[in-house]
Parts: sequence; C-alpha cells; structure tokens
Amino acid sequence: MRAVYSEETFSSEDCGREAIIEGEHARHLIKVIRIKKLEKVLLLNGQGEKTIVEVIHFDRKIVTIKILEVTIVKDERRMSLFLGLPKKDAFESIVKMATEIGIKNIFLYRSEFSQTAIDINDRIKKMEESAIVQSNNPFKITFVSVSSFSEAFSKYSKIIHFSTFSKGEQVQSDDSQELLLVIGPEAGFSNEEEQEINSYDQVEVCHLPTNIMRAPTAFAVASGYVLRTF
Repeated sequence: MRAVYSEETFSSEDCGREAIIEGEHARHLIKVIRIKKLEKVLLLNGQGEKTIVEVIHFDRKIVTIKILEVTIVKDERRMSLFLGLPKKDAFESIVKMATEIGIKNIFLYRSEFSQTAIDINDRIKKMEESAIVQSNNPFKITFVSVSSFSEAFSKYSKIIHFSTFSKGEQVQSDDSQELLLVIGPEAGFSNEEEQEINSYDQVEVCHLPTNIMRAPTAFAVASGYVLRTF
C-alpha cells in the first residue's frame, strides 16, 4: 500500500465517511503517486495517525476519499538528538535519517565550530515529509533551538556523548529511560565544550574506535550503536 503525507486529522468515528483532499497534497496524489480509483492509500499526518482510505473520485485538483480505518499510534520513541549544527547539506541528511530512524526531538545548538545557523524552512519540512512517507513513520520530529547545553540536558537522566576526542567506555543499557544522543559538527566540539558536556552527572561518554567522521556518518553510527545496545 502506498503512503502519502497529509495534514488531515481523522478519528475512528470518521470511518465510512467521505472526505476531500485539496491543494498540494491532492496534486501529489494525482500527479506524483498517480492514484487510481478504488485504490487504497495510507495517509500519515506526522501526529501519530495512520489512516487507510480508498480513492472514490479525483479530478485535476481534488481527491475524494472514503475513510476505512484510523489507527492512533502510541508515541514510544525513546531517542532524541542534541546536535552541534553541521553544514547545511549534512543537516539535511541527518533530518532524513532521523525521521526514518524515529528520533523524537532534535535540539539545535550553534557550537563554537558550527559554520552557520539553521532555519527549519519549507525545504527541510518537505524532506521530513518525504522521509515520513518512505519509512511509514507516523511521527514528525520536534525541532528545538537551544543556546546552552543545560536547556536540553536538564530534561534527560541518561545522555550519551559520542566523542572522537574524549575518553569513554561502552555505555550500559537501560530500557526504562529516554535517551539523548550528543553529536558535534564536522570539526567536533571545542575543548571547553567537551569539558562542559562531560561535567554533567547524567552524561556517559562513548568513544568508538573510528576515524573522524562527517556529522551524518557519526549520527548513523551512534544511532545504530544505541539501537543495538538498548
């Protein structure tokens, strides 16, 4: 069953009813997905809803659907990311991967070695929506800009700092807690930032035997390690 992102919100009471999809999402269904009459489609709204619909009719601008099934997915995501802002293209790659993996929050921090600020613009949102469809992830990421480590660290009792420079050991698994992964930009965090991060009691440093990696590669390795360990 093909999936599409739609901001429409439905409930179980809507099952059996007809609804209309208009605008950009209708054009995507008609011109990109090339839906057919009576075809079943999975709608994902990024808010935890999975809605199966049947295409009743469509013309050039409007799609009429019949709602068959609405499932509300419980948000059981455990991983969030504290990210020292990398370059724009690296950030876009991280957003796509984070959506597919199921990252809950991304805290955006402009570190000493970050080259630019990041704006969550329409391009980023479109990439996230595309990744939602690709992965069938029912949830969007919450992006939070922070100006200090404490703004994010205070929310978590277990934080894993993946560092190329600080010494650390393999972290211990704990299924009961939400986790915050800490990844720096391409050049890493500064010595002062490394020291501040590691000074928090809830921070565990994980030093993996790898070469220096680009930010997207570091995120992929770190998230894979955590998913395997936890």
